[in-house]
Amino acid sequence: MAHEITTTDTVGIVASKGWHGLGREIPGNWTALEALESLGLDWEVWESTLLTATLPDGSTVSSADAGKATVRSDTREVLGLVGPGYCPIQNRTLAAMADSLGSGDASPRVDSAGSLAGGRKVFISLRGEDTVMGGDECRTYLLLANSHDGSGSLRIHPTSTRVVCANTYAGSERDAHLGFAWRHTAGLLLRQEEIISTVSQWRGRIYTMTRQADALASVNVNHDRIRELFVSVYERQVGYSTPVYPSSPMEIRRKERAVAALSHMSSVFDRERGIGCKPSMWLAANAASNWVQHCSGYQTADERQVSSVIGTKGGQIAQAFGIAASML
Repeated sequence: MAHEITTTDTVGIVASKGWHGLGREIPGNWTALEALESLGLDWEVWESTLLTATLPDGSTVSSADAGKATVRSDTREVLGLVGPGYCPIQNRTLAAMADSLGSGDASPRVDSAGSLAGGRKVFISLRGEDTVMGGDECRTYLLLANSHDGSGSLRIHPTSTRVVCANTYAGSERDAHLGFAWRHTAGLLLRQEEIISTVSQWRGRIYTMTRQADALASVNVNHDRIRELFVSVYERQVGYSTPVYPSSPMEIRRKERAVAALSHMSSVFDRERGIGCKPSMWLAANAASNWVQHCSGYQTADERQVSSVIGTKGGQIAQAFGIAASML
């Protein structure tokens, strides 16, 4: 399925079913472990001891050195083929990390959690405190994303969403230190306390993101600066320069796509100007990121939501804000 929610997956979202109704509405006071157990995500990842290959003549060969398979315990489905040094991070370990990030009233609660692609990807999103970034009310989150198929590292990073238009803000690409990533190596579990200690600083990362947003909001922009940003973001995303005077059918199509993209960004910028937002670099960057999040590339609504959570959109959005920051 395009949305990556299969019949063996579960996604829970506070106060919403979301994901085209495929999600499950959950209460807003669950801990990560409560969410894990209630959503049926407390299965384990098993590791095979060897791999067996069937040859063209029908015979088989086995090897314990070539790698191993990761298997979901409840469905017994193979999730992926990984190297011999791969060490899985169990879902309960991920939940324990999330629940270790605070205590009592200071403990962040689950906003959403689930598995995707048959359990190959698992995520927990924690809701933090509301704050103001760039003059806008924002909701803050901490995302913990893990994969069981060898396709990615354990990633934990803060994000925020602007209430005014639900754009995701994850900081600029040059500030990758705002998030954390660990490879699935044998020593990873031994570093669990270190990881929890490091990630517990996430509120400080939110503060850094707030300062970055405020810096963008302090710079007013005119038409030329806005266009410069929009064109730069668009061309970075598509990977080529927009032809000014197209002379072939391909160049004509490229020009038309660029005009449509810049038109979308401009309409978002003008709409928010109409509700009282000042014409700043922050507003222009959010207009550009709105196009990245909702229009760049061909994706269904479900694919966009998945990608914004654990896919490539987050990096592309950060790239847009990085371009804006470089123009200050």
